[in-house]
Amino acid sequence: MSVVRYDLNNCIGCQHCVTVCPMDVFRFDTDNNKSVIAYPENCQSCGQCYMGCQGRSLDMSYYQTSMVNAAARAAVPDSVTPDSVKEATIAQPEKSAEEAAAKEAEGGDKSGGWSGK
Repeated sequence: MSVVRYDLNNCIGCQHCVTVCPMDVFRFDTDNNKSVIAYPENCQSCGQCYMGCQGRSLDMSYYQTSMVNAAARAAVPDSVTPDSVKEATIAQPEKSAEEAAAKEAEGGDKSGGWSGK
């Protein structure tokens, strides 16, 4: 179970897969301007490379999640970039802190722990 190359000709050389892979599976071939699946045995099948592949050149090698991944990819617009995801991720803790402050001001849960909801 790992990432596989669907079509190398579709790779546009954006290097998204190289930058998002937490397991360092990809390398970038500057001569051909293509990413290379250098260490497929390290792949943990998280799908980050597959979901963000702008050229649609990657696929996941297992059948069970192919329908789920296809639906998830269809839900992500092409305008989503790694930078916009990073900005949204950085902004999220501020939103959570504001929500926690509002909940505390309302006299919410005083246990300080997870409520299980």
